[in-house]
Amino acid sequence: MRKRVQDSYLAKCFLVVFLCFVVDSTIHYFLPYNFTKTGITITPYLGLMMFALLVRTIDGAERYFFATICSLYYSVVYANSLAIYILIYCLIAFVRSYLFKLDTLNIVESTIFCVLTIFAQECIVYWLMWITNMTRYPMVSFVVMQLLPTLLLNAVLSVIIYWIYNKVKIEVK
Repeated sequence: MRKRVQDSYLAKCFLVVFLCFVVDSTIHYFLPYNFTKTGITITPYLGLMMFALLVRTIDGAERYFFATICSLYYSVVYANSLAIYILIYCLIAFVRSYLFKLDTLNIVESTIFCVLTIFAQECIVYWLMWITNMTRYPMVSFVVMQLLPTLLLNAVLSVIIYWIYNKVKIEVK
């Protein structure tokens, strides 16, 4: 019986994160995208924020299965890069589960954690693109035109994610 309840909870977590990714796409569609990299580029990360909060509520090795499936979906649909996002999402699962062990987060802690998670992902991806010569976007331009606007928008959106996260936890438990 406990296994079936946990499988049901895992399915609900997948559904919630998937819906957050869909909302990400919708929001991103209406935000300005700058092909020439001369203006502001903003990327919403609702799915990543929801994943980072929910992964702590999943037990044992299933959290890494959850991380792998979520990262595969993100990689195939959005990023066109498989390995790096699998590593990033599994690293987030590890950090959230073993280093950042708070079971209950208030809204400020949740916002800080989500913003730091997005900051780390953006920096890792930028650094890997830089060392593999996939980009020559200057770091100052990256920080001012992409990283800061993305972090500001997602800090605001993290309040909504926190509310949804609490609803999901309460309804399932």
